[in-house]
Amino acid sequence: MRNILVSACALALASPACAQSLEVLPSGHPVAQVSIDGAPPKRFVIDTAASSTVILPRLRAELPTMPVTMQGVSGAAGSAQVEVARIDRLQVDGRTFRDRPAILLPPGPVDALGVDGILGADVIADFAVEMDIPGRRWRMADRAAPEMLRGLPHSVAFTLDDQRAPRLTVRLNGVEVPAILDTGARGTIVNWAAAARIGLTPQSEQLRPASDVRGATSHGTASVKVRLDMLGIGEARIAAPEVRIADLPVFGVVGFKPGEPAVILGIDMFADRRFVIDHPGLRLHVSDPVAPHAG
Repeated sequence: MRNILVSACALALASPACAQSLEVLPSGHPVAQVSIDGAPPKRFVIDTAASSTVILPRLRAELPTMPVTMQGVSGAAGSAQVEVARIDRLQVDGRTFRDRPAILLPPGPVDALGVDGILGADVIADFAVEMDIPGRRWRMADRAAPEMLRGLPHSVAFTLDDQRAPRLTVRLNGVEVPAILDTGARGTIVNWAAAARIGLTPQSEQLRPASDVRGATSHGTASVKVRLDMLGIGEARIAAPEVRIADLPVFGVVGFKPGEPAVILGIDMFADRRFVIDHPGLRLHVSDPVAPHAG
Protein backbone atom coordinates (compact mmCIF):
# COMPACT_ATOMS: atom_id res chain seq x y z
CA MET A 1 0.00 0.00 0.00
CA ARG A 2 2.82 2.40 0.82
CA ASN A 3 4.42 1.95 -2.63
CA ILE A 4 1.09 2.58 -4.35
CA LEU A 5 0.54 5.79 -2.39
CA VAL A 6 4.02 7.08 -3.16
CA SER A 7 3.58 6.32 -6.87
CA ALA A 8 0.22 8.11 -6.95
CA CYS A 9 1.76 11.09 -5.21
CA ALA A 10 4.56 11.22 -7.77
CA LEU A 11 2.07 11.11 -10.66
CA ALA A 12 -0.09 13.84 -9.17
CA LEU A 13 2.75 16.23 -8.35
CA ALA A 14 6.04 15.17 -9.88
CA SER A 15 7.84 18.46 -9.23
CA PRO A 16 8.13 19.29 -6.43
CA ALA A 17 7.68 15.94 -4.71
CA CYS A 18 4.98 15.39 -2.12
CA ALA A 19 6.06 16.26 1.39
CA GLN A 20 6.73 13.40 3.78
CA SER A 21 6.29 13.25 7.53
CA LEU A 22 9.32 14.48 9.45
CA GLU A 23 10.10 13.34 12.96
CA VAL A 24 11.97 15.85 15.12
CA LEU A 25 13.84 14.35 18.04
CA PRO A 26 13.93 16.05 21.47
CA SER A 27 17.50 16.99 20.50
CA GLY A 28 16.11 18.84 17.46
CA HIS A 29 17.50 16.40 14.89
CA PRO A 30 15.32 15.85 11.78
CA VAL A 31 14.52 12.19 11.11
CA ALA A 32 13.28 10.60 7.87
CA GLN A 33 11.98 7.12 7.05
CA VAL A 34 14.53 5.10 5.04
CA SER A 35 14.21 1.54 3.73
CA ILE A 36 17.28 -0.66 3.22
CA ASP A 37 17.03 -3.50 0.68
CA GLY A 38 13.25 -3.61 0.84
CA ALA A 39 13.00 -3.95 4.62
CA PRO A 40 10.44 -1.92 6.60
CA PRO A 41 11.42 1.77 6.91
CA LYS A 42 13.86 2.80 9.61
CA ARG A 43 14.63 6.16 11.26
CA PHE A 44 17.58 8.10 9.79
CA VAL A 45 18.81 11.55 10.81
CA ILE A 46 19.03 13.91 7.79
CA ASP A 47 22.61 15.18 7.94
CA THR A 48 23.87 17.68 5.36
CA ALA A 49 27.45 17.49 6.66
CA ALA A 50 27.76 13.69 6.61
CA SER A 51 29.46 12.77 3.35
CA SER A 52 28.18 9.18 3.50
CA THR A 53 25.04 7.46 4.69
CA VAL A 54 25.57 5.62 7.98
CA ILE A 55 24.07 2.46 9.47
CA LEU A 56 24.14 2.38 13.27
CA PRO A 57 24.63 -0.78 15.38
CA ARG A 58 20.94 -1.32 16.19
CA LEU A 59 20.08 -1.58 12.48
CA ARG A 60 23.20 -3.49 11.52
CA ALA A 61 22.18 -6.23 13.95
CA GLU A 62 18.98 -6.73 11.93
CA LEU A 63 20.68 -6.90 8.51
CA PRO A 64 22.23 -9.95 6.85
CA THR A 65 26.00 -10.30 7.05
CA MET A 66 27.62 -8.07 4.41
CA PRO A 67 31.17 -7.93 2.99
CA VAL A 68 32.97 -4.89 4.39
CA THR A 69 36.07 -2.78 3.76
CA MET A 70 37.80 -0.33 6.13
CA GLN A 71 37.71 3.45 5.75
CA GLY A 72 38.69 6.47 7.83
CA VAL A 73 35.88 8.71 9.06
CA SER A 74 36.04 12.12 10.76
CA GLY A 75 33.46 13.11 13.36
CA ALA A 76 32.98 16.42 15.13
CA ALA A 77 35.61 15.62 17.72
CA GLY A 78 37.98 13.17 16.05
CA SER A 79 38.70 10.42 13.53
CA ALA A 80 38.43 6.64 13.50
CA GLN A 81 38.62 3.62 11.18
CA VAL A 82 35.21 2.14 10.39
CA GLU A 83 33.70 -0.61 8.26
CA VAL A 84 31.95 0.18 4.97
CA ALA A 85 29.41 -2.05 3.22
CA ARG A 86 27.41 -1.70 0.01
CA ILE A 87 23.62 -1.46 0.03
CA ASP A 88 21.79 -2.95 -2.95
CA ARG A 89 18.76 -0.68 -2.61
CA LEU A 90 18.04 2.39 -0.46
CA GLN A 91 14.60 4.02 -0.62
CA VAL A 92 13.65 7.40 0.80
CA ASP A 93 10.98 9.99 -0.05
CA GLY A 94 9.63 7.79 -2.87
CA ARG A 95 13.04 7.53 -4.56
CA THR A 96 15.26 4.50 -5.01
CA PHE A 97 19.06 4.57 -4.92
CA ARG A 98 20.99 1.46 -5.93
CA ASP A 99 24.42 0.06 -5.07
CA ARG A 100 25.32 2.67 -2.46
CA PRO A 101 28.13 2.49 0.13
CA ALA A 102 27.18 2.89 3.79
CA ILE A 103 29.41 3.36 6.81
CA LEU A 104 28.83 0.85 9.60
CA LEU A 105 29.55 2.81 12.76
CA PRO A 106 30.60 0.95 15.91
CA PRO A 107 28.79 1.71 19.18
CA GLY A 108 29.30 5.34 20.14
CA PRO A 109 27.70 8.65 21.17
CA VAL A 110 25.33 8.75 18.18
CA ASP A 111 23.52 5.67 19.51
CA ALA A 112 22.06 7.81 22.30
CA LEU A 113 19.74 9.40 19.71
CA GLY A 114 17.87 6.09 19.42
CA VAL A 115 17.81 6.16 15.60
CA ASP A 116 18.90 3.57 13.05
CA GLY A 117 21.14 5.56 10.74
CA ILE A 118 22.22 8.83 9.16
CA LEU A 119 21.10 9.97 5.71
CA GLY A 120 24.11 11.72 4.20
CA ALA A 121 25.09 13.99 1.34
CA ASP A 122 25.71 11.00 -0.93
CA VAL A 123 21.91 10.75 -1.16
CA ILE A 124 20.54 14.24 -0.53
CA ALA A 125 23.09 16.56 -2.17
CA ASP A 126 21.66 16.16 -5.68
CA PHE A 127 18.29 17.58 -4.65
CA ALA A 128 16.50 20.61 -3.30
CA VAL A 129 15.78 19.50 0.27
CA GLU A 130 12.93 21.18 2.13
CA MET A 131 12.57 20.82 5.88
CA ASP A 132 9.69 22.35 7.81
CA ILE A 133 10.74 21.81 11.40
CA PRO A 134 7.64 23.28 13.11
CA GLY A 135 5.33 21.67 10.52
CA ARG A 136 7.07 18.29 10.76
CA ARG A 137 7.28 17.81 6.97
CA TRP A 138 10.13 17.36 4.51
CA ARG A 139 10.79 16.45 0.89
CA MET A 140 13.45 16.14 -1.80
CA ALA A 141 12.78 17.64 -5.22
CA ASP A 142 14.80 17.69 -8.43
CA ARG A 143 14.70 21.47 -8.34
CA ALA A 144 13.47 24.24 -6.08
CA ALA A 145 10.20 25.15 -7.82
CA PRO A 146 8.48 28.50 -7.03
CA GLU A 147 5.80 26.72 -4.99
CA MET A 148 8.50 25.23 -2.80
CA LEU A 149 10.06 28.63 -2.11
CA ARG A 150 6.83 30.46 -1.34
CA GLY A 151 7.02 32.00 2.13
CA LEU A 152 10.83 31.85 2.27
CA PRO A 153 11.84 35.53 1.95
CA HIS A 154 15.49 35.11 2.94
CA SER A 155 18.18 33.40 0.92
CA VAL A 156 21.95 33.14 0.81
CA ALA A 157 24.33 31.53 -1.66
CA PHE A 158 26.47 28.57 -0.71
CA THR A 159 29.10 26.34 -2.25
CA LEU A 160 29.63 22.62 -1.79
CA ASP A 161 32.95 21.47 -0.35
CA ASP A 162 34.77 18.29 -1.36
CA GLN A 163 32.44 16.25 0.87
CA ARG A 164 29.38 18.04 -0.61
CA ALA A 165 28.55 19.89 2.60
CA PRO A 166 27.07 23.39 2.10
CA ARG A 167 29.53 26.22 2.87
CA LEU A 168 28.06 29.67 3.42
CA THR A 169 28.67 32.93 5.25
CA VAL A 170 26.80 33.76 8.46
CA ARG A 171 26.95 36.81 10.71
CA LEU A 172 27.79 36.64 14.41
CA ASN A 173 26.73 39.89 16.07
CA GLY A 174 26.99 41.46 12.60
CA VAL A 175 30.45 40.06 11.80
CA GLU A 176 30.71 37.80 8.74
CA VAL A 177 32.17 34.34 9.38
CA PRO A 178 32.37 31.26 7.10
CA ALA A 179 30.19 28.33 8.13
CA ILE A 180 29.20 24.77 7.28
CA LEU A 181 25.49 23.91 7.31
CA ASP A 182 25.20 20.78 9.45
CA THR A 183 21.66 19.55 10.08
CA GLY A 184 23.17 16.62 11.96
CA ALA A 185 24.60 18.96 14.61
CA ARG A 186 22.12 19.57 17.42
CA GLY A 187 23.85 22.83 18.37
CA THR A 188 25.77 25.56 16.60
CA ILE A 189 29.51 25.60 17.33
CA VAL A 190 31.91 28.51 16.88
CA ASN A 191 35.69 28.09 16.94
CA TRP A 192 37.88 30.37 19.04
CA ALA A 193 39.10 32.30 16.00
CA ALA A 194 35.49 33.20 15.17
CA ALA A 195 34.81 34.02 18.82
CA ALA A 196 37.76 36.40 18.78
CA ARG A 197 36.20 38.21 15.81
CA ILE A 198 33.36 39.29 18.10
CA GLY A 199 35.57 40.13 21.05
CA LEU A 200 35.41 36.90 23.04
CA THR A 201 38.39 35.26 24.73
CA PRO A 202 38.63 32.29 27.13
CA GLN A 203 38.61 34.87 29.94
CA SER A 204 35.39 36.63 28.88
CA GLU A 205 32.94 36.94 31.77
CA GLN A 206 29.85 35.98 29.74
CA LEU A 207 31.15 32.47 29.00
CA ARG A 208 29.58 29.54 30.85
CA PRO A 209 30.71 25.93 31.30
CA ALA A 210 29.44 23.33 28.82
CA SER A 211 29.89 19.61 28.33
CA ASP A 212 32.43 18.16 25.92
CA VAL A 213 31.41 18.02 22.26
CA ARG A 214 31.15 14.47 20.91
CA GLY A 215 30.25 13.40 17.39
CA ALA A 216 30.33 10.12 15.51
CA THR A 217 33.43 9.01 17.41
CA SER A 218 33.90 8.67 21.16
CA HIS A 219 36.47 11.48 21.35
CA GLY A 220 35.43 14.61 23.22
CA THR A 221 36.50 18.26 22.89
CA ALA A 222 36.12 20.78 25.70
CA SER A 223 33.67 23.62 25.09
CA VAL A 224 32.04 26.63 26.69
CA LYS A 225 28.76 28.33 25.79
CA VAL A 226 27.72 31.92 25.29
CA ARG A 227 24.60 33.81 24.24
CA LEU A 228 25.09 36.04 21.21
CA ASP A 229 23.13 39.16 20.38
CA MET A 230 22.26 37.88 16.91
CA LEU A 231 23.11 35.27 14.29
CA GLY A 232 22.30 36.13 10.68
CA ILE A 233 21.70 33.79 7.75
CA GLY A 234 21.29 36.07 4.76
CA GLU A 235 18.67 38.56 5.94
CA ALA A 236 17.17 36.05 8.38
CA ARG A 237 18.00 36.90 11.97
CA ILE A 238 18.04 34.64 15.00
CA ALA A 239 17.86 36.77 18.12
CA ALA A 240 19.90 35.92 21.23
CA PRO A 241 20.99 32.42 20.17
CA GLU A 242 23.11 30.28 22.46
CA VAL A 243 26.18 28.75 20.82
CA ARG A 244 29.14 26.70 21.94
CA ILE A 245 32.76 27.65 21.45
CA ALA A 246 35.21 24.82 20.76
CA ASP A 247 38.19 24.17 18.51
CA LEU A 248 36.91 20.90 17.07
CA PRO A 249 39.28 18.71 15.00
CA VAL A 250 36.63 18.57 12.29
CA PHE A 251 37.23 22.23 11.42
CA GLY A 252 40.64 21.23 10.08
CA VAL A 253 39.33 18.08 8.44
CA VAL A 254 36.84 20.05 6.33
CA GLY A 255 39.49 22.48 5.14
CA PHE A 256 39.61 25.38 7.57
CA LYS A 257 43.18 26.46 8.28
CA PRO A 258 44.54 26.87 11.83
CA GLY A 259 43.44 30.25 13.13
CA GLU A 260 40.74 30.66 10.47
CA PRO A 261 37.30 31.65 11.85
CA ALA A 262 34.64 29.00 11.29
CA VAL A 263 31.14 28.01 12.40
CA ILE A 264 29.21 24.74 12.36
CA LEU A 265 25.66 25.97 11.73
CA GLY A 266 23.47 23.44 13.52
CA ILE A 267 19.82 22.49 13.29
CA ASP A 268 19.07 24.51 16.44
CA MET A 269 19.05 27.70 14.36
CA PHE A 270 16.15 26.35 12.28
CA ALA A 271 13.96 24.99 15.08
CA ASP A 272 11.17 27.50 14.39
CA ARG A 273 11.61 27.79 10.62
CA ARG A 274 11.00 26.17 7.26
CA PHE A 275 13.96 26.12 4.90
CA VAL A 276 15.09 24.76 1.55
CA ILE A 277 18.64 23.67 0.84
CA ASP A 278 18.72 24.03 -2.94
CA HIS A 279 21.76 21.94 -3.78
CA PRO A 280 21.33 22.24 -7.59
CA GLY A 281 20.82 26.01 -7.34
CA LEU A 282 23.40 26.50 -4.56
CA ARG A 283 21.15 28.64 -2.38
CA LEU A 284 19.72 28.30 1.12
CA HIS A 285 16.19 29.72 1.49
CA VAL A 286 14.85 30.44 4.97
CA SER A 287 11.46 31.49 6.36
CA ASP A 288 10.74 33.85 9.19
CA PRO A 289 9.86 32.09 12.48
CA VAL A 290 6.64 30.10 12.20
CA ALA A 291 4.28 28.71 14.82
CA PRO A 292 4.79 25.09 15.95
CA HIS A 293 2.70 22.37 14.35
CA ALA A 294 -0.57 21.94 16.24
CA GLY A 295 -0.91 18.21 15.63
